[in-house]
Amino acid sequence: MRDVLLDAPFIQVALALTFVVVAAALLYRIDKGNRHLHGGLRGALGVVRALTLATIVLLMFRPVLRVEESTTRQPTLIVLQDASRSVGADHEDWGNTLDQWLSTLPSEPGEPGAAVSVYAFGADLTQKEAGETWTFDDPTTDLSTALDVIQGQWAGAPVGAVIVATDGRFNRGRNPESMSSRIPAPLHTIALGDTTLQKDIRILRLLHNDVAGLGNRFPVEIELGAQGYKGPSEVRISGTGTNLSQEVNFDGSGAPVTVQFLIEATEPGLQRYSIRVGTIEAEENTSNNRRTAVIDIIEGRKRILLTGPAPHPDQGAWSNALSSNINYEVAVQDLSEVEPGEGKERWDAAFLFSFDPADKDAVRTYSSFRKAGIPVGLIMDPQGDFSNLSSLGLGFEVKAVRQGLTTDPRGGVNPAFPHFSLSEGVEEWLAEVPPLMAPFGETSWGPAHTPLLFQRIGGILTDDPLLTVTQTAEGRGMVLMGEGSWRWRQVGYLRTGSHDVFDDFAGKLTQFLTSDPGVDRFRVESPRIINEDQRLQMQARAYDATLQPFMGADIALQLSDSTGTQFDYRFSAATSGGYALDAGRWPEGTYTWRATTDIGGTTFERSGAVEVRAIELEQNGRAADHATLQRLSLSAGGITISPTQLDSLTGVMTASGRFTPERDWSESLQDIIKWKVLVYMLLGLLSVEWMLRRWAGTY
Repeated sequence: MRDVLLDAPFIQVALALTFVVVAAALLYRIDKGNRHLHGGLRGALGVVRALTLATIVLLMFRPVLRVEESTTRQPTLIVLQDASRSVGADHEDWGNTLDQWLSTLPSEPGEPGAAVSVYAFGADLTQKEAGETWTFDDPTTDLSTALDVIQGQWAGAPVGAVIVATDGRFNRGRNPESMSSRIPAPLHTIALGDTTLQKDIRILRLLHNDVAGLGNRFPVEIELGAQGYKGPSEVRISGTGTNLSQEVNFDGSGAPVTVQFLIEATEPGLQRYSIRVGTIEAEENTSNNRRTAVIDIIEGRKRILLTGPAPHPDQGAWSNALSSNINYEVAVQDLSEVEPGEGKERWDAAFLFSFDPADKDAVRTYSSFRKAGIPVGLIMDPQGDFSNLSSLGLGFEVKAVRQGLTTDPRGGVNPAFPHFSLSEGVEEWLAEVPPLMAPFGETSWGPAHTPLLFQRIGGILTDDPLLTVTQTAEGRGMVLMGEGSWRWRQVGYLRTGSHDVFDDFAGKLTQFLTSDPGVDRFRVESPRIINEDQRLQMQARAYDATLQPFMGADIALQLSDSTGTQFDYRFSAATSGGYALDAGRWPEGTYTWRATTDIGGTTFERSGAVEVRAIELEQNGRAADHATLQRLSLSAGGITISPTQLDSLTGVMTASGRFTPERDWSESLQDIIKWKVLVYMLLGLLSVEWMLRRWAGTY
């Protein structure tokens, strides 16, 4: 439908057009210069003049053309297929059965087969293309996330029905029943799997540290479960320098049994320890009787000194944060206890809390550490005396308005920070934590200082650094311009239930201080251990001879499995600086990697290994949970069927009437004054009038 809208009442437009037409007609009748023209020609010229003026007047009222159009949308049938191992174990040919049934659905407009979208879900949700082979090998099942994604993707679109084919078992995400009210259409479930409980002994959980120190002993705790069995069994752990066993007894109640082994770390590197529990007669599933523990054995720990003129809560927060990292051996001492001349044979890095440039003991300790080549992190005393700061050679100055006067800044991440990447969630965490107490005054920073955090005052990110790091020929350092970071750790715990964000933040700063800058022009960050459902993601950074970020590097990665098969990748430039690589998911095993690049004509190489751990969630408790599927369908207006009842589901969907095409109307407005054809029409009318007058011998 089309109509014209005018920027004035209709009566006003009509009067204006009438006036113009009458005026044009009278002009040719009254004007003496036109009397020699015969009546027919005067009438034609009057009509042309009237059309010209009427068009101009009409455009003055800004006419708009309104166009209404309709489109037809076919409601879609959405199919979600569980692609986990538990489904594949019980239904080897189910994928072909599902595809065949989908191909038989009536496909005329208004019927359930007219538009179909098929997805596979496990840890993630992926859309399946027509003809693509089904694979049931996902180690996890997360139905709630799959339903959440569907709800978001299809919000506002017509959906006739949602079908979920699964055994009802989930081991990731929320209970899918919580999502039933958000599904945009009736949800039908196809109940796969076997609900019969089989005799089974299985390893439920492994508890162990991912890292242990060489020469130390570390515990491995194993939680065992038994289904339909009462009696003894044996659990054994074997690996590098280890071959231990214990006998366990199951009482038939199904209650878990826990055993613990104490293992000695005898060799450095990634070590694999195999855990096995004995099988029983008629046990159908034995794959869950074995698990693998992977431990990173490190050769030595970095020695970190935390000192200050007096005990301080910041000192305690950093001590707790670094002590939680197996890589660090932390000592807390008063300044008076620090021996002069202690060198790198004693400490790998030191943090000086409440540092006052006027405190002679603090300055003496700082100078002796720097002379010995020990990296130092300074946490400044906001009420200190900064008048003599320039004489210490720290590379920055503070011109305080008055000693003791402070300000309360928060921290904001420098997006161009080149040296290392902060973990996900740090920016959100910094936005929530309380401000620090910092000296109030004008600061000036030398080129050696690179800001990691800027001061945020009242929501505005300033150019004044809050935390900087230095990297020079003399070594590395850190300066935090304020106290109160103990509150940062506390708030992180209140928000997330853990200290992980602060501890990781402090750990990365310490790792930066203790690493060797002489070999740090090319850095590759890679996880040592991941699960098979996680993606292998790596980061890299390159620096030129002046230790400035080098962004033109071509970084190649060679990834090799245990058989020697090699896979080649290349890093790509990351938006946050540096380089990134996503190598996808990998099956269980040990993989070695070698990264190479050329920086200014010099070749750099880094290597390492990553262990991909198997997760056995799909192998534990394999009985299907059809009761959950029935409750899910019932609450979402659908039905639950067995794999042999697919035809009945076809009839239910056809009879629902939910696949009738929907008509949507859309409206658009077009400004007529912008039409080029009107310009040509006006020019044409004026030209016709002129030519007729010339032909008649007048102007």
